[in-house]
Amino acid sequence: MYDGVLAPAPGRRHRRAWPLAAALAAAALLCAAPAGADDTLPARLVCHDDVFVPYFMQNQGRIEGLNVDVLREAASRLGIAIEFRAMPWRRLESELARPQGTVDCAFAMSRTPAREQYLEFGKVPLQPTEYALFVRQAGASAAVSRLDDLAGKVIGVRAGFRLPEAIASGAAQGRWSIAEVPTDAANFQKLALRRIDAVLADGVVGQYTVKQLKLEGIARVATPASPSMRFDTYIVFRKNAASPALAAAFDRAFRRMRQDGSFARITSAYLGTPLLEP
Repeated sequence: MYDGVLAPAPGRRHRRAWPLAAALAAAALLCAAPAGADDTLPARLVCHDDVFVPYFMQNQGRIEGLNVDVLREAASRLGIAIEFRAMPWRRLESELARPQGTVDCAFAMSRTPAREQYLEFGKVPLQPTEYALFVRQAGASAAVSRLDDLAGKVIGVRAGFRLPEAIASGAAQGRWSIAEVPTDAANFQKLALRRIDAVLADGVVGQYTVKQLKLEGIARVATPASPSMRFDTYIVFRKNAASPALAAAFDRAFRRMRQDGSFARITSAYLGTPLLEP
């Protein structure tokens, strides 16, 4: 019975059919492989972050967000099945620093000499991060237009947040106080209730949080006298023999996504306009 496959003739022609069949099978596999797939890369990757809206969010058991969508697209182009897991930021940093830690991939982390000792950073940022101060528009906080105006005030920051040098040195000198809270939402709620005088946050996160919480009378202020208010952030990997190639592969994917407009499309879906490019 003919079922779509012709039976090969016996003898010499039968033996010659196998190289052709093998070539056709190999071609089919190549066609099925994802664009940019590299068999030196892992087939699966588990990557961690803390909840950080709108970059990383949990919605009824599903993890989503701006960075999540960017990384899903990049991983798909590399032929990697990527999974995301949430972990509190301080625990995440601790696990990454431990020689036998359980975390091999995380985001979005700024580059520091200490982290570079045990983490593999790429060259292309995942996101630019620009810090901003937020204050109440009415009352004494409204007078904040430069760092010196924060003298004697309390600045709310998210626990584990990397402070810009200008803010950290001022706190060390006692010029202002730092109050840590576990979430950005709690920070802005404290500001609205007048329990703190200002919030230092990622500018995008701050604006998104104020909008989501429907808080009135809170505004972002310019701080022209504050240097180093911007840090680029990256996907990072625990250093091992394979990590340089993995970081380089994501660099290539991020570059292509910026070139073909995918990065702008994803960020615009969350923010309305693309982020400031690094």
